[in-house]
Amino acid sequence: MKKLMITLFALTIGLSSLTSCSSDSESANEPIETAKSYTHSAIELELLDEVNAYRVSVGLNPLQIIEHISYKSAEHNAYMLANQTVTHAGFDERKSNLQEVLGAYRVGENVAFAYSTAQATVTAWANSTGHKANLEGDYTHFGAAIKMDDQGRKYYTNMFIKK
Repeated sequence: MKKLMITLFALTIGLSSLTSCSSDSESANEPIETAKSYTHSAIELELLDEVNAYRVSVGLNPLQIIEHISYKSAEHNAYMLANQTVTHAGFDERKSNLQEVLGAYRVGENVAFAYSTAQATVTAWANSTGHKANLEGDYTHFGAAIKMDDQGRKYYTNMFIKK
């Protein structure tokens, strides 16, 4: 009897140590980043208004602003300014972030450089096939950021998502 109790005790200890070593998938992965807040400048709000005005003029829904999208756009502007280039480099990482943090399942991006006004930027995008496709895309939300370099030239990033 004593031997049976010792065996059962050892078996119980062995089973509990097996379950204590397991973890669910959430604790095994890095925590998902939370949405970041962002304060828009007047020209950034003007750009977002111009994009929505364009969309409405062609019969599409206006998009809702999400600050986190503008935050990611601002990060990309900082990258472009630091590298003195206009590029979509890092788009896959931004897209993944918007998918994870906001639940986006479609993501688009327009960038621009050196346009003096929001209206001129949106007009240029509307006259470019790829950029126009994003302006007119099947999206629900957006964000944008503008950063100026030392010479007063502006870097623009406008991102779109559908969730």
